[in-house]
Amino acid sequence: MPTYHYTSSSPGYSVGQPWTPAVKKLIIANVVVFLLQLLFGKNSWMDLMALQIPQAVTEMRLWQPFTYMFLHGGFWHLAFNMFALWMFGCDVEQKLGTRLFYIYYIVSGLGAGICVAVVGKLAGEQSITVGASGAIFGILMAYGILFAEKIITLLVFFILPVRMKAKTMVLLFGAFEFLAGVGNALGNVSHLAHLSGLLVGYLFFRYRLPQYAPQFSLFQQLKLWKAGKNVRKMDSELEIDQILDKISREGIGSLSRREREILHQASQRKRGNGPGAN
Repeated sequence: MPTYHYTSSSPGYSVGQPWTPAVKKLIIANVVVFLLQLLFGKNSWMDLMALQIPQAVTEMRLWQPFTYMFLHGGFWHLAFNMFALWMFGCDVEQKLGTRLFYIYYIVSGLGAGICVAVVGKLAGEQSITVGASGAIFGILMAYGILFAEKIITLLVFFILPVRMKAKTMVLLFGAFEFLAGVGNALGNVSHLAHLSGLLVGYLFFRYRLPQYAPQFSLFQQLKLWKAGKNVRKMDSELEIDQILDKISREGIGSLSRREREILHQASQRKRGNGPGAN
């Protein structure tokens, strides 16, 4: 997982600062459960609390889509998830408030677990899923929605800096998880859980907090791009009309080099849109 750095024109503001109550308690809870796993052995915890497919459905182990998100498969699995929770979760909690943040976190992780259980059962898979990643990807979605225009610098492979908006980062994560999960949704890395966390998080905002969702909507971005394209087209047509009026008043010799180039490009576009164009 890449590391992240946040830049903003707002003084005194940075990702993950300060620690917030819900984020701190969730990290403590995950660390305590991980230590208990080490102390009492993983197998007993996995059998009871991990999301087991198809048992979670066939044997009605209804607690597992909830409890699985507090188990982790190893130190680095835990460390990356908790780092991402701190990095993005503090800002999200400050924006939503502690109570709503708890609800959102649990809904994202629980929803991701239910999706994994249902899809796994329908696909006839046998698998065990652990980790807070479904909830963490829900937090990423929340960050992309609430801080859509903020600039994030991703250090790819901890070396290559890539700057992008938060909403772009979330869309890229979603595309990566979709491509990585094709044909391997329930593999060693549960891409289905990651995608489900993103989806459940978006649906939560779409129907519970609709005032935030439109600014992130991909369809909204496409509409804005199309509207901008139409405005540019209208401006171009108006400029051509003004050039033609100038020719009728002063003759073609009065045109500047730029005006001649605009007419030439318009003529080329018109020919390209004519009958039989390839």
